[in-house]
Amino acid sequence: MRSSRSGPLAMGVLAVAGLLLSGLSIPTMAGAAQPVTIAVESGRADSVSGGDALVSVEGARSDFRILAAGVDVTEGFQLVGDRLIGLVEGLPLGTSEVEVTKKNGQVQAALEVENHPITGPVFSGPQHPMYCTASGQPWFLGPVDENCHIAAPVVSYRYRTTAGTFANYPTDGSTPANLATTTVNGQTVPYVVRIERGTINRAVYETAVLHTPGSAEPTPWAPLPGWNGKLAYTFGGACGVGYWQGRETGNVQNDLFLSRGYAVASATLNVFAQNCNDVTSAETAMMVREHVIEQLGPVTYTVGSGGSAGTMQQLLLSNNYPGILDGVLGEIGYPDERSTTIGGHDCRGLLNYWNSPAGAGWTDAQKIAVTGHAVPSTCFGFTFFDGVDDPNRGCNAAIPVADRWSASNPDGLRCTIADMVKNVYGTDAEGRGLRVEPDNVGVQYGWNALQSGAITVEQFVSLNESVGGMNVDGQRTAARSEASLEAIERAYATGRINMMTGGLAWIPVIEIRNYTDPTGDFHERYRSAIIRERMLAAHGDADTHVSWTGANITANTGKMREQALAQLEKWLDAIEAAGGPGDRERTVAARPAGLSDGCFDAQMTFIAEPVDYDDPTTACNRLYPFHSQPRAEAGMPLLADGLKCTLVPADRADYPGVTDAQWARLTATFPAGVCDWSQRPQGVTPLEGTWLDFGDTRVVDASDLRISGTARVGESVAAGSSAPQGSSVAYQWLADGSPIPGAVDASFSPTADLVGTELTVRATVSADGYVAQTLVSEPTGKVKKAPGKP
Repeated sequence: MRSSRSGPLAMGVLAVAGLLLSGLSIPTMAGAAQPVTIAVESGRADSVSGGDALVSVEGARSDFRILAAGVDVTEGFQLVGDRLIGLVEGLPLGTSEVEVTKKNGQVQAALEVENHPITGPVFSGPQHPMYCTASGQPWFLGPVDENCHIAAPVVSYRYRTTAGTFANYPTDGSTPANLATTTVNGQTVPYVVRIERGTINRAVYETAVLHTPGSAEPTPWAPLPGWNGKLAYTFGGACGVGYWQGRETGNVQNDLFLSRGYAVASATLNVFAQNCNDVTSAETAMMVREHVIEQLGPVTYTVGSGGSAGTMQQLLLSNNYPGILDGVLGEIGYPDERSTTIGGHDCRGLLNYWNSPAGAGWTDAQKIAVTGHAVPSTCFGFTFFDGVDDPNRGCNAAIPVADRWSASNPDGLRCTIADMVKNVYGTDAEGRGLRVEPDNVGVQYGWNALQSGAITVEQFVSLNESVGGMNVDGQRTAARSEASLEAIERAYATGRINMMTGGLAWIPVIEIRNYTDPTGDFHERYRSAIIRERMLAAHGDADTHVSWTGANITANTGKMREQALAQLEKWLDAIEAAGGPGDRERTVAARPAGLSDGCFDAQMTFIAEPVDYDDPTTACNRLYPFHSQPRAEAGMPLLADGLKCTLVPADRADYPGVTDAQWARLTATFPAGVCDWSQRPQGVTPLEGTWLDFGDTRVVDASDLRISGTARVGESVAAGSSAPQGSSVAYQWLADGSPIPGAVDASFSPTADLVGTELTVRATVSADGYVAQTLVSEPTGKVKKAPGKP
């Protein structure tokens, strides 16, 4: 992996002071000349996709030319406020430059951009197989190519009824009698929603924005009257191994956001049930966000939304790829996927034991003492989490059985997180993903219950000698599970285990939770305490994190959600007014006055109270008590990142009342030692950086693109460069910056209509169709007439 993309979605800008010369008229500005700057408004300059980018130019004062990869794109720019905005299209694959030049060709500003295929990847690395769904239910978007990509997006319209539901908008041009309205930017607008569906990064995406058929189409230069300039990006929950395109997004028909004028976007790879891979989720969100901005114009900020693993994604994206989201609106969430699976693996072993003859006779109270949950059924719910580490259970029904791994089909797809995300975790000698699931070597299940007397020594010994583990092929074993230390180190270094030391240093988080612990639901309040503990460990305070808990009443949860969004909007507006995101002090200073942690009672009365896991007597903790999980009851601290604990020899003095026979069984169970939770777990590694790239680390080092020969009608000119051996080169000849149709060979013979123009040639040098670089030559002299011609 490499970290070639540092910092948030800040636009790389190279600027040179000076005047610009071209056909656009720019108002004269008073004062000293300002530098001319170029920025990519639709995302990062090194992460452009699909061959286009929304670009801004500032500081221009007179005529100028704007060139993109050698092509004159000036006419595509319009003045918006005090800057020029243009949708630059046709960018070649790989790196090229956007330049602002004087009429004489002198470069005034230049920005290198790197373009990637619309089907990806950008930074996630080599792509795994994908089973397409875009052409079938529920999408029916038309034929797909080998990358599950359709030819063009499909647009439809829905509307909000006065009864508060969404319905199909009539296609005959009539206006429904029950059409609702909403107020955006102080203006009442019809509540009609334009929904666009297409494919990006091998995902099906959806976008939604208020827009009535027949009115002006969206453009980046004239904001829609029903758009508030903000974007909500939604994420879906659960966790499932990918390899398929998916059948749902995070839901863009979202009244909370649309009624306020937000554009809403999501994609199938942003639903963890279909793609439990936060790297490709981040990549997809970035690319879809780019598309929205290219269509609607620059966004003020982007708010994330989604519950459960939808919150998990928001936190992972914000920490590891900051700038895709500017704020997190979380709900019943978790800090990350890998450390959350600890509970699933632990519960699987515990339930297997309690369902066996050896585990008969345990009371529910004793089981709860070992699991830490509110009720015994919670552990059963958690066992779904370990399925994503079992190649026998991890495949979605969309993947043909004949294509799946099995003992009789060893070359089939292994549907596990380790295999799906092997670009991050690496592979073993047999090509399998390195084991990154929770290791339970040394874990003493029921340790706290033993110390409190809730279980006997014999129960403790029997449980631990019987709980076992799971091997790389998903089979239960008598031996404990042992993970790859290398994979765990990579999980920390790349941010898959989210210790919140990256972009979450400054991105504000408001997470809400309806209290469901007593129902057996695994979205326990304990997870909010883990998020808080990690924030404190990372930064010494949690001033960018707000946590609310409320009663398990649907209407109350909706009210909490509305209040949380209102507070997050105030927070983000203040950050923008103070200079924009990217700085922790600025974020903390912008936090709305009076915004605090706390809880709502059943009547929606708010109790302001800090998150305090250790004090059961506080008002919120009496209303909504915290619980824990099996590994916490085995001694794991509240950071809850113990995938592989540090071991020490067991000390018999720690087990009062143990018999010689029981001690012999314990030492046989823990031959390498037991967990020492006073030490940090094995594999803990600082975050390597944000915007990590898991793709090909090679670069194409082409240079010295030149034109030989005389630019004269009837003669030929030829392009040459020092392209690396084995690379391919694609050419495009240009006249005064405009592509010449059909002129795509290494040599070119000017025609009479080109007399008086200057020729340049653009060469895109590609090593493998993904790693590429684009060069543009210096211009020839003006094309001359053929000898003897008047």
